[in-house]
Amino acid sequence: MSDISLYRKYRPNNFDNLIGQDHVKNTLINAIKNNSIAHAYLFTGPRGTGKTSTARLIAKALLCENLKNNYEPCDNCELCNDISNGRLIDLIEIDAASNRGIDEVRDLKEKIKFAPSRAKYKVYIIDEVHMMTKEAFNALLKTLEEPPSHAYFILATTEIHKIPDTIISRCQRFDFKRISEECLITRLNYIAKKESVEADPKALEIISHYVNGGLRDAIGLFEQLTINKKLSFEHVKEILAVTDNSLLENLLDYLKNEETSKALSIINDVYGQGSNLKQFTHELIELLREKMIENISTNTVESKKYLEMIEFFQEAQKNLDSSIPQLSLEI
Repeated sequence: MSDISLYRKYRPNNFDNLIGQDHVKNTLINAIKNNSIAHAYLFTGPRGTGKTSTARLIAKALLCENLKNNYEPCDNCELCNDISNGRLIDLIEIDAASNRGIDEVRDLKEKIKFAPSRAKYKVYIIDEVHMMTKEAFNALLKTLEEPPSHAYFILATTEIHKIPDTIISRCQRFDFKRISEECLITRLNYIAKKESVEADPKALEIISHYVNGGLRDAIGLFEQLTINKKLSFEHVKEILAVTDNSLLENLLDYLKNEETSKALSIINDVYGQGSNLKQFTHELIELLREKMIENISTNTVESKKYLEMIEFFQEAQKNLDSSIPQLSLEI
């Protein structure tokens, strides 16, 4: 493996490499081509879905000295290289979790007046912007209302409900989606080939399902669980404490056929093997949900049975911390 983390190594360096967010990518490419980039963007969505990476791509597109195809950063010029290496003084990245107060925003307002040092523009990326105080938001609002012509803002958040409406209304908003398992598997396969890792397809499937749509987490787990250039299904299954899907399907069959003793034996086997019962119950509820949705339009009786099971197991899930953890599932 390389000295730098795989997520940083495989961070998208152009729009073609940005996966799972085509609705965002296509709109931004059009804006760059038409020279109509907004002075303030708000990126919202789950963690690890590409918000900060996209913000840096916009910065590159704005500042690149040699755009390709009228929209794609060349990634070779001095400014592109400085952005990639985090040393361009005119790209200011602020973590609002640790710079959330009025003083920090006042400092920003003072410095924003000055022209860029080397590039055409100054680009401000404010991550976790929902962490800012009310006073800081009020101060930022005035800057967003009348930004200097040389300044661009990109705000990123995982919690859009904490952003004041006044801020949202001053920005062009993009909602980043969870990345599909299919896209995640494709990307992990690509990285495995590049890194000469022998990756079991089932291991990649488990990781892609486990991360709930976050590419950063998927690549992090891929790197963490790879040993001696091998990513094995058994190792991934053991570390992530996930259940073999056939075991879940068997349990479901026993429940439907009211074969109580067989169903109970599966729960005791899972517990006896030291598996995580919370993860097991979560996966079972996920499987029941899938079955319910599959049957909802063709077999409403079957669908209602799955709904009842979901309700029972959700109730059991709340009591897994008891002195006999498996008891709530057995009941």
